[in-house]
Amino acid sequence: MKALRLKNLGLKQYNWGKLGLELLVVFLGVSSGFLLNNWQERQQEKQLEQKYISGFLQDVGGNIQQLEELIASDSIWLNQSLRNVLMIKGDSLSLDTAEAMVKKIVVINKIELYEGTYQDITNSGNLNIIQNFELRSGIVEYQLAINGVHFVDDYFYKYFNDYVMPFVLSNFNVLTGHFKADDSYRTLEFSNAFVGFYSMVQQRRQAYSGLLEKSNTFQEMLLKAQNKEHLDLDDPLDDH
Repeated sequence: MKALRLKNLGLKQYNWGKLGLELLVVFLGVSSGFLLNNWQERQQEKQLEQKYISGFLQDVGGNIQQLEELIASDSIWLNQSLRNVLMIKGDSLSLDTAEAMVKKIVVINKIELYEGTYQDITNSGNLNIIQNFELRSGIVEYQLAINGVHFVDDYFYKYFNDYVMPFVLSNFNVLTGHFKADDSYRTLEFSNAFVGFYSMVQQRRQAYSGLLEKSNTFQEMLLKAQNKEHLDLDDPLDDH
């Protein structure tokens, strides 16, 4: 009677077991597609993360080399100039020595730190692609340390332009290498210009040394993260 009623109503009898199996296959196919797509996206993110880590390693490596060279250069300058500071303090400075001292303060260097990878990752909004929270924090902290060095360098340049060069240009003949007046080196302006320059080199070396320490720590952190990422990329089943 049931089959007859279904026939009279124009309805077909379905094989619900077969239909359920077909729906299950479709569901599994769609789910697998989503899972595969998510896995592929994660692998691409890991590769991009690895690219940024490699970029940071290259940048920090270049910074370490520069910092080591400039710290050594500043240390030599300070050791050689300490005697001049003591002469000023003891009022035993000679004209020839003072004229040689001027040549020490008319040249100023400024470090050009590598920051390209940080600019790329922040400008693209991809900082959160770094999955390791400690490393992500380390990236931000390292950039803050770089900004601190920039502040010291900028302050040094301002002192150089506002105090050192005005005195030199007003009292020293650059072509002949002599003071315009023989007593110019005995003035308070010359003492302040040289001792102030000496103090700024001290502060710069201290800032560079602090950044060098942070650079070495940051480099170790990057190397650990790089090794871990290599292991994760080698193991496609390790997606966490």
